[in-house]
This record gives sequence, structure tokens and C-alpha cells, in this order.
Amino acid sequence: MSKNIAARTATAVVTAALAATGVLVGAGTASAGSNGQQIIFRDKAMPNYRHSVELYGYNHNGEETLGCFNINSGGTTYISGWWWRGPLTVKSYNSYNCQNSYSWGTNISVPYSQSDDWVTVTGY
Repeated sequence: MSKNIAARTATAVVTAALAATGVLVGAGTASAGSNGQQIIFRDKAMPNYRHSVELYGYNHNGEETLGCFNINSGGTTYISGWWWRGPLTVKSYNSYNCQNSYSWGTNISVPYSQSDDWVTVTGY
């Protein structure tokens, strides 16, 4: 009977480990511009005027995604770790954390693949 319990426990541990690995591998990230791009936001507004930007579109897995990012007002912000592809809506806010109404917006098309990992959006 104890051999049966040990065998079941070992099977459960192996199954859990495989499931966890599958989840981690399945989530994945894009690599070197081959399945979506990261965004560089260049803010042309006066310093201390613009404070956050909202990105809405599709990630590297084709999932609808919405993200809000605090930015360098009047400067350049690299929004890394988020991979986008296809149509992307960009809105900038005069407040932190994309609060209140946005003050500027645009729509761009992010290439699925290119030689670089980054697409630049210039906002006002």
C-alpha cells in the first residue's frame, strides 16, 4: 500500500512540474523583433506637462491588451517588457496612471517583425 501512495505522489509531483513548465513556456516573450515590438514614447510636450501614456492593442500572443505607463515628461521613455503587434492606440495623459481624460492620441500599426525590437511613437 505504501508503494502505491509513493507512486501516486511521484506522479503528482512530476505532473505538477510539467504543468508549471508548460505555463511558463507557453506565456513566453517575443524575441528580437520577430513577433511584435516594444514601444519608445518620445514626448514633445513641455517638461512636467505630460505624465502617462496608455497603449491599447494586441500583444505578441494576439491577445487584446491594455497598459498604462508613467513617462518622462518632455523626454523619451522606453516601455520594455510589453510586446505589441498590429493596430495600437496610443493616448497621453496630463496626469499619472492615465487618470482623467486624455489630451492627445493616435493610432499606429506595429509590425509583426522587423530587424529591431523597438517602434517609436512621438506624442504631443
